[in-house]
Amino acid sequence: MLVIRTRRPFFRSRPGTVLLVATLMVAGTTIFLPYTPLGALFGFAPLSLPLILLLLGISGGYLVASELVKRWFFQRFA
Repeated sequence: MLVIRTRRPFFRSRPGTVLLVATLMVAGTTIFLPYTPLGALFGFAPLSLPLILLLLGISGGYLVASELVKRWFFQRFA
């Protein structure tokens, strides 16, 4: 969401404080919840390191792909 919210590249456009804080809180909760007693109560299991690295790679690929498509779209239709 932070990548496609604006026409500019994601690294040149600072998100609003509320959006940034909300995104970081959700991401942090999602990552750390399986390692807490509350996560065990819900039956969550921590992810293995290779799976975490795979998810980071997929997220990086999404970031690159969305920036390329966004650039193409605005060059063609703007």
